[in-house]
Amino acid sequence: DIAVVTALGDIPIHVEFYSGPEAVAKEKIKIVQALEPEGYAVLNFDDSTVLGMKSKCKGKVLTFGFGEGADVRITSFLNRSEFGKPLGISFKIETKDNFVPVRIDDVFGKSQAYAGAGAATVGLIRGVNLVKISEALLQYRGERGRGRLIEGVKSSYIIDDTYNASPLSTVAALDILGDLSAPRKVAILGDMKELGKYTTYIHEKIGRTVARNADVLVTVGLKARFIAEGARKSGFSKKNIYSFENSEGGKIDILNLIESRDLILVKGSQSMRMETIVLKIMAHPELAKELLVRQYGKWLKS
Repeated sequence: DIAVVTALGDIPIHVEFYSGPEAVAKEKIKIVQALEPEGYAVLNFDDSTVLGMKSKCKGKVLTFGFGEGADVRITSFLNRSEFGKPLGISFKIETKDNFVPVRIDDVFGKSQAYAGAGAATVGLIRGVNLVKISEALLQYRGERGRGRLIEGVKSSYIIDDTYNASPLSTVAALDILGDLSAPRKVAILGDMKELGKYTTYIHEKIGRTVARNADVLVTVGLKARFIAEGARKSGFSKKNIYSFENSEGGKIDILNLIESRDLILVKGSQSMRMETIVLKIMAHPELAKELLVRQYGKWLKS
């Protein structure tokens, strides 16, 4: 058996239903504790909470990450773009004995490199060589709503990260927005749910991250207004902040906010239905069933 633990962060998602972050980690560690001696735990070297699970594992442990000392190390990471169009990511996967270049198109951010390195580690355990792993990753295309690139109206590009949102994944998405080149960068962010007593603090903290990575902020939801507050406190211009109560109200006005060649990040918790905003601003809405999350059954009726 192989158990892969990716990341928890300081304030993990679902913390509302636990006494605190430590209790969430205690629950997550059970997957590692359940391994038999011949099993493998594949752990994120760069997340101290995840790496700490090593001492609780009866089986073998391999680590992956950017940090020096990871068994499977990510180096030379780059968010690729050309002539204003985001292209994807490239990086190297290094082991003690070898390395291989990796390219993945139409996805962005270090989180995708972590996923690739985690998958590579599993492949190595199964006896797959690095060249085959690199070739397989080249064929990978991101899941719907997981940071995929979609063509938008007015020659814009959308980073569609609407599947769900945690504090860790939202910061990662904003860092992608900041890292890529574009004439103007727009962050459209909805509420993050299930944070309990940490709700206000985390949303304001996200606002401070917005201030470093975006030119325009659009918030969707009552909790997301704290993102706007955090951005304002960090010097973000009030005239570049727009707030709406829900995605249905927001999507009509958001269409008029988009300018030519904007790079637009759309992200929020599942219940915020942020994919409805992407539907309104994507260049080819007829491809919604192919490209967007929650395009079936009850989701289309709600």
